[in-house]
Amino acid sequence: MRTALICTFAILIVGTETHAGETKPQPPATTVLELREADHPHMIDVQVTVDGRPFDDYWSSVFDAIFDFADTDDSGVLNEQEIRLVPSARAVRLSLGNAFTPPVAAIQSLNEILTDPSQKCTKEQLRQYYLRHGAGRLLIGSGKLPHTAALTQALLQALDADKDQRLSQTELQRAETALRRLDTNDDELIGVGELVPNATYPGSWAANALQAGREVNLSPSDQPRLVLKRRNTQLTSNPDDKVIWQISIADRLTDQPLQVSTSQTRCLSWSIPGPINELFAQLREEIANADPEPPKLEKGERSRDRRPSRAWLTPLGDRNGNGILSQQEIDQWLNLQQQLIHGQLLVSIYSGGGLFELLDTNHDAALSIRELRNMWQNLESAACTSDSHVELQQVPQVVLFVVSQGYPDQLGRRTTTDVEWFRLMDRNRDGDVSRREFTGSPAAFDRLDQDHDSLISPREAARQD
Repeated sequence: MRTALICTFAILIVGTETHAGETKPQPPATTVLELREADHPHMIDVQVTVDGRPFDDYWSSVFDAIFDFADTDDSGVLNEQEIRLVPSARAVRLSLGNAFTPPVAAIQSLNEILTDPSQKCTKEQLRQYYLRHGAGRLLIGSGKLPHTAALTQALLQALDADKDQRLSQTELQRAETALRRLDTNDDELIGVGELVPNATYPGSWAANALQAGREVNLSPSDQPRLVLKRRNTQLTSNPDDKVIWQISIADRLTDQPLQVSTSQTRCLSWSIPGPINELFAQLREEIANADPEPPKLEKGERSRDRRPSRAWLTPLGDRNGNGILSQQEIDQWLNLQQQLIHGQLLVSIYSGGGLFELLDTNHDAALSIRELRNMWQNLESAACTSDSHVELQQVPQVVLFVVSQGYPDQLGRRTTTDVEWFRLMDRNRDGDVSRREFTGSPAAFDRLDQDHDSLISPREAARQD
């Protein structure tokens, strides 16, 4: 029995840095992952840039910006009074999920930053403090997909019309009709919760940090051992099995396919934006609409003002120390936060996937009409079919690698298009407009549906827009 593996990587395009009008390629900072099948290692050289700058260089500039924000007297060193404006390393790490540095674990003394009490807190000392505590590092987390076996069994039960415990090509070609009865919310999608009641997806967030030098077993117990390791040193040589994985953060996240395969491994790639920019926009709006201070109440009196107060922000942004936040101080603090969250990057690794992950090609936790129609072709391309049947024992294990800015609230690769009417009509966000979703005339739908498959694709919409 042959076991294959599909690894799904999120990739972004790398840019360059400009100095005084001249554009020069920059050597990107790297993180090395080792994916080992049995005794055969595959090296993944992760190269990250932010706005064309190496990841480490960008974060060094962020730490300098934090220093400059706190150095209110422009002396080039931070004193005990100024250190109150410096967010702790824990707060910087938490900004990944909050879209700002929350007021937690405040730095109480310069001794928390300085390794030698006789030293002064310079920019370099502050940078070293953050790096020692894991701030400004590429964050990688792992987790398990818990419902793989149940989803496989649910699909087998729903599609196996002749009850022979096998799936034939004919049965898969009838999947759109066979699974329609499971669409209880009538959205033209067969979701995880409709296949397995009360199941959520992915169900187990990639919350376990992958630390340097530590191994994570990605294989189920009955599969050949697959281990992922974050190396604590960069590659000193150029091994034959090295894969360069380029990630870039710019105005928006874009992805570039990564074509890597071995006898046991196929790698696909995608990326998702993540919620961090939306969360920051909400923060900016809440601060603008909040009361400067909490209302003053008499003893026993309860406030009827339900607007939040921004009193929590005063100790974080009050640079002149007068106890009152000016609009300039608010703007300076928000600009610093925007720089900080712009460089936040998370790699979420989900292992334990199987049949459902092969069929759910955009990973939105539901099977669309097009995915139902393409079941046989997708399984055939994964080399787990024989003659006219699916060989369930050969269905590969699926490992998802998802890159996002902030903790992802969904894993789906959304099909994007500049055609506004298409985006508005695609109500279930599956990347196609069906006849039911289309609000124009039947004749207009038929004109747009050039391949006559009863679905308008983004490409068809763009051609006729």
